Amino acid sequence: MSENALKNINNIPVRTWRWLGVNNISLDSTIPEVKPYKLDIIKDNSQEGLSVISMDKKNSNSLRLLHAMDYDGVGKELTDQVKNSYNSGFFIETAPHKKFEVPVIINYDFDAENNVVVDDNIIIAEQGSEITVVVRYNSKDNLQFFHNGFTRIYCKKGATVNIVKIQTLSGESTHLDANIAKVEEGGTINYVLIELGAKDSITNFRTDLEGYKSVANMHNVYIGDKERNIDINYLINHYGKETKSSIEARGALMDNSKKIFKGTLDFKKGASKSKGKEVEYTVLLSPKVRNRSVPVLLCTEDDVEGQHAASAGKIDENKLFYLMTRGFTEKEAKKLIIEASIGPIIDMIPEKTAKEEIYEYIRRKLINE
Repeated sequence: MSENALKNINNIPVRTWRWLGVNNISLDSTIPEVKPYKLDIIKDNSQEGLSVISMDKKNSNSLRLLHAMDYDGVGKELTDQVKNSYNSGFFIETAPHKKFEVPVIINYDFDAENNVVVDDNIIIAEQGSEITVVVRYNSKDNLQFFHNGFTRIYCKKGATVNIVKIQTLSGESTHLDANIAKVEEGGTINYVLIELGAKDSITNFRTDLEGYKSVANMHNVYIGDKERNIDINYLINHYGKETKSSIEARGALMDNSKKIFKGTLDFKKGASKSKGKEVEYTVLLSPKVRNRSVPVLLCTEDDVEGQHAASAGKIDENKLFYLMTRGFTEKEAKKLIIEASIGPIIDMIPEKTAKEEIYEYIRRKLINE
């Protein structure tokens, strides 16, 4: 891989003024050598009609059903690294017309011996099925870790895929995550995306609503602290008629952290009577943070509805004063206000243990423990 693989990555779908500094991002990090990842990632997911297996060299050639998707992800060289040199990954396939009540849990844990994860992941939801997948990227040690992932999702006619991704890597880590989804007629994909760790967190999600009345909903929570760098890039393409989409992002920035949010809804020719909306709310907890948001609407179809909004500001002084008069310290009051803002998204996570751990992780960040 070339030394320029981390230069000018995560490109916005339509370029804007260069001086805004949002078209792409370049990292000073280096890409480590990919070595074997030796930890198990799949918990016991024995459910009738559900196939959950690890991706490896023995089965990958027969399982790359979505390999032909034209998608560069965070960057073409990084996506090629996953396809050609992955060291972990999973393949999930449902039976048709089957609803799975128990979430599939995938854990990518990082430690001193397993400090590099390059994961190739595939989810195929057959017609009329419903599945929830929870994927966690977690490190308990405060070391330098590297993650480069690529997830492909095929949501067939009338199927529903609920995917939760939780990232809590150490503050010295690099997190690169690319995702593409294809949604057929009547299909629905729901994302809950929790970005709390890593020094550099670069994420790219593209969803193609190809079928009639297909739906995509994206919910994101992020916390920026210290020197953390967050770059979020979401694109939803409306191809089918009467498709619907929503993007909601909520977060807080403190210390010297930086964040760029790029959310794009693209109404293609033929996507008549489609609707899409996106909103983003950022709480600024320090005068030294840098916050940039680029909500974008693109349209080549007349009969559609699109809405976008972004807001950023300090915590409401009246709310802060009220809580402090009730005996809370300033840090505790700020924590309560922020948790009230992001709580509805975190509460969408179906796994109770993960939810509790996330709230505790956020609490420690907000009070700088």
